[in-house]
Amino acid sequence: MGILNVNDITVGMVLAKAAMNKNGTVILGPGSTLTDKHITSFKTWGVTEVDIQGIDSDQLLKEAMDALSSDVVESIEKELGELFPSVEANPVMEEIYKIVKKMHLKQAVNQTSGATDAVTKDS
Repeated sequence: MGILNVNDITVGMVLAKAAMNKNGTVILGPGSTLTDKHITSFKTWGVTEVDIQGIDSDQLLKEAMDALSSDVVESIEKELGELFPSVEANPVMEEIYKIVKKMHLKQAVNQTSGATDAVTKDS
């Protein structure tokens, strides 16, 4: 189980706990397999995070890193190391670092898959 931001969830994931809006209203019950409609409903109703079975944000980060070349990952880590020189002593800054790193990795994956799609279409 893992708490994921709604921007990181995908179709086919399964809720470990009920998805609730900020007022505590249940939007979708536990055990539900997510569809595009569910994800759109979460965003519409103000659900920002959901608990997903079998995956967490650290695992998503690792998968994103695995999808990229080591050169790209090293470049991102170097850039962020300059922006966040010593986050280990500050849990808040450490969390911000993780979020920014995940965003950069996700962007790099999207750019890479977009380039792959363009090559496939041109072939």
